[in-house]
Amino acid sequence: MIKPSLALSEKWPLTKADFQPQQFHLRIWQAVAALAKRGAQEISALDCYNLCKNNAEIKRVFDDSNLTDFIDAIKQISNVDNFSVYWESIRKNTLLRAYELAGFSIDKFEQNIEKYSIEDIVQYYDGQQIAIKKEFYKDKDIDELKAGDGFEQVKENFKSEPLFGATTFSRYLNTAARGWIPGQLSIYSIGSGVGKSTLGLANLVWVCCPKIYDERQGRYVDNPCYQHRSGLYIQFEMAGDTEVTPKIVATISGVPCFNILNGHYEPGEEERVDEAIRILHESNLYIVTMPNYTVDLIESYVKDYVINKNVGYVCYDYIVESSSVSSDIAKKNGVATRSDQVLSGIASKLKDLAVEYNIAMLTFTQVNGNAMTQEILDSGVAAGSRAIQNKADVAGVIMPLRKKEQEIADMVCENNPNMIKPNRCLSVYKMRFSSEEQGIKIYFRLDLNTGRTDDCFVTTKYDQPYQISKTRLVYAKE
Repeated sequence: MIKPSLALSEKWPLTKADFQPQQFHLRIWQAVAALAKRGAQEISALDCYNLCKNNAEIKRVFDDSNLTDFIDAIKQISNVDNFSVYWESIRKNTLLRAYELAGFSIDKFEQNIEKYSIEDIVQYYDGQQIAIKKEFYKDKDIDELKAGDGFEQVKENFKSEPLFGATTFSRYLNTAARGWIPGQLSIYSIGSGVGKSTLGLANLVWVCCPKIYDERQGRYVDNPCYQHRSGLYIQFEMAGDTEVTPKIVATISGVPCFNILNGHYEPGEEERVDEAIRILHESNLYIVTMPNYTVDLIESYVKDYVINKNVGYVCYDYIVESSSVSSDIAKKNGVATRSDQVLSGIASKLKDLAVEYNIAMLTFTQVNGNAMTQEILDSGVAAGSRAIQNKADVAGVIMPLRKKEQEIADMVCENNPNMIKPNRCLSVYKMRFSSEEQGIKIYFRLDLNTGRTDDCFVTTKYDQPYQISKTRLVYAKE
């Protein structure tokens, strides 16, 4: 009433609910707010009476509560400079009434409300609601643990079964990255035609096929790396029966894919292919082709195959932008979405699926122009988005040997005449659970015709010799 503009302040907002319990207070506030809107600079009891002279009910409320004496008294004891204190006291009571109306007990605050701020009260009830929610509803994406709980048993389990996954295409990589671990996402950036599909399919063969042709023994043998789980290959470019399956059969049999596609075999090769087809029928390796994919579509198929087909290993051909996924993500976000955001969104979904369904996920990206000029290969050569690597547990770049790598390979092979000459170099710039040096370069030979790989040697990212053992990851029989 001394400064009516405060009734309209945005900094200290007041509403009808703040005065509702006391009819007399409510009518005074309504009168003050109405007069303030008319430009009143100070308000007296007479101003309030004049405002309600045509409303007998409100006038009676003022008379019954002796409005004139009341206003004179509160003007004398009030200090305009303390308005924020008065305002908070009023709002705290309004807040408590709202919680009480919603069914919460306010006993904690009724006797000593002065000790608490509005924030204190809100945080107290928020904490109660969170505790109740956590008791009855568990977010599937959140896992809570007090550090150390149950670790005695985990520690003992590591003795009998160390933290390793299934085999990868390189035994050096098995050592460095601890294999292809369920719940993890591996991402490799590879140039076009360098072997993305070949490596991805071959890795599925090594973990999902019960038998494999052994070139050294000249016969089919039990595959020691077979994980007794199904595999899923998701792609959007090739024909599943005439382009993808021949690559799989070539890896199982060791017969060059070109021979299979040409329908022309060297002696004994067709019999090996026929046996590979029989093995493939037993292997539960699935191919899904989805040219117009979205992240929701990817999730629905992965979920279906994990639940209904016992899939434990998934290779998503490679992360690339498409009109369908771009429009889908833009629709979800409600705004236009940049290319790098689309690619990052796909990678994020693949990681989420790996964690949610405890499956090992492998995927690839293209490389950009930096791949031929950047001295140390890392996320900077991944086409489209550096953010892709943020979701990866293992990430690297696979390239044909560039000039400096070719010189190193020539020198190493000259000093080791029996060594197979490498034609690929994997720069592993991210390994989440590795004790090895980040950025090591694994030199290996890839046969694009069969998907078979041979490890050669390893260097640091600075091209110095690096000593690392090979780890042969076989299925742990119970």
